[in-house]
Amino acid sequence: MKKILLLLLSIFFISCGVNNSTNKEYIFYLDNPSNKDIEIILDSKIYKLKPKTYEILNLKMGEHIIELSDGTKVYFKIFANSKGGIINPTGATYTIDNSIRYQSPRVCVDWAEPESTILSTIDDFIIDKNYIDWEYDIFEEATYESMSKKLSSNVDIYVFTKIYSPSEFKDANYDIEKPKANLPKTESDYNIPNNKDKAFQSYIKQIIDLDKAYKDTNDVKTQRKILKEYDKIAKILWLKYNFGEGTYDKVNLKILNLKSLDRGVIITKIGE
Repeated sequence: MKKILLLLLSIFFISCGVNNSTNKEYIFYLDNPSNKDIEIILDSKIYKLKPKTYEILNLKMGEHIIELSDGTKVYFKIFANSKGGIINPTGATYTIDNSIRYQSPRVCVDWAEPESTILSTIDDFIIDKNYIDWEYDIFEEATYESMSKKLSSNVDIYVFTKIYSPSEFKDANYDIEKPKANLPKTESDYNIPNNKDKAFQSYIKQIIDLDKAYKDTNDVKTQRKILKEYDKIAKILWLKYNFGEGTYDKVNLKILNLKSLDRGVIITKIGE
């Protein structure tokens, strides 16, 4: 009897460990807002999308391959902390609205008018939810009722971000003569700040070394360890040198043009 119990406990803990590390699935929207049929092959599975349609994909952490209609193969990698995103094989332009306001019934807010009414756009092949950081996905309606459900009960004021597919704009006649993915051409260099302080430069070097290590590892524990160290150094840069954006709890170092640390998914290779 004891042996059976031990065996069951072993199976339980092993299965829990697998679910916490490798079996989690991440939601990616494969979207076709064009007026043309499209076809891609993802991890040896064929996907055919009619015009103005999308498909929800549940992808696991690790390496994946997309083959486009022209034979181009795009290799990409999903990290353990990924929030998912959008796969954009047509090169469509997506609109980002980061001014959706929420206030609870407990407060009365005199909202200031936004400084600009121009919304930002993005047409990347893979639009990374970690990098852009939106709460409302494509085709997800931002209603007052849904807003409160996305927040903890003690939050009274919040500004949400939503990303829109071109298909969501009813009046838009979005057509592409030859839909083509907007693939990155070459990898750009890091943006090294012009600050000669030796301690500061040492921190920047550590961040870049962490970025390179994070890009190469497929181990969940190693990824989490690197992110923890990255967060610690980013907080030092933010407090001591006023470097970066965001808040102390969520420092943004996009100014360095990092390749992997601030992302949930990256393209690792493009070939035929």
